[in-house]
Amino acid sequence: MIVLAALEGGLRAYHWFRMRDADRRLPPVEQRCFIPSSDPELLYEHNPGWRDEAYSVNSHGMPDREVTMEKPAGVVRIAFVGDSITDNFHLTPREQSYVRVLQRLLEQAIGDRGSYECLNFGVSGYGIRQLLRTAETRVRRFDPDLVVVQVGLNDPYPSDFKHREFGPKRTLLWAFLSRRVRNARFRADSLVERLYDAEGLKNVHAGLQGLGAIDRNGTPVLVVLFPYLHRPAYDEWGFAAYHETWRREARSAGLAYLDLYETFLQAQLIDDRWPKDPIHPDARGHEVAAGALLEELK
Repeated sequence: MIVLAALEGGLRAYHWFRMRDADRRLPPVEQRCFIPSSDPELLYEHNPGWRDEAYSVNSHGMPDREVTMEKPAGVVRIAFVGDSITDNFHLTPREQSYVRVLQRLLEQAIGDRGSYECLNFGVSGYGIRQLLRTAETRVRRFDPDLVVVQVGLNDPYPSDFKHREFGPKRTLLWAFLSRRVRNARFRADSLVERLYDAEGLKNVHAGLQGLGAIDRNGTPVLVVLFPYLHRPAYDEWGFAAYHETWRREARSAGLAYLDLYETFLQAQLIDDRWPKDPIHPDARGHEVAAGALLEELK
């Protein structure tokens, strides 16, 4: 026991010094893509006008092209709120994101009979309470006709602007050993399973109930759940239960709900390959998601 305590203490000290060093290496706030938010419920947000070679933020703090806050006449405006899948920060090229693909699909479907505008309000690392707050504040000012809220299985808890989750923690010794001995299982637990404690479930309930209130007040809301992309999570580790949690809470809040699990499974986007990124779909995954959304919107 003394040896285990000493190892845990050593890892905690190493972790503390490492985080402090990382903090010191951060550039000035005005040079960062993600900055502390003046809204205590959001915790952090995009830095308006920030850009690099592969990514840009518009003047409204959206990972999107420049848009007017006032909705153009005759345009059906769809606002997309989501985490890193929607934000797509340094993942797939922006034109391959499901938001942009859906924009093109809608334009092809309606031809000259009207116009759609898909606005991206995604922020990497946001949890369900932050997504609700975004829909209540920033999105509302753009007068959307529909709000699409993208969620993933890792969204019960919020993150701070340095992407350190506030979810329940495990000991660092457990994490150190588990990551090396059974990496896939460790990732599933750390990214998803540990987030569904009593507080995490409370966050899911409160977040979806808040979105339900927006829906009842006249702005339709569609919740879209992206699956975990590692098949053993469903075949062996019971991740279907977390899908049921989101489905049940969305229905309880009176929300339209789209689960992409079966769609991704049929497209062979959920497999047993490892190592892989089990959270973020590739360009084909974004294309499949956009097609499913198009059918849902029809």
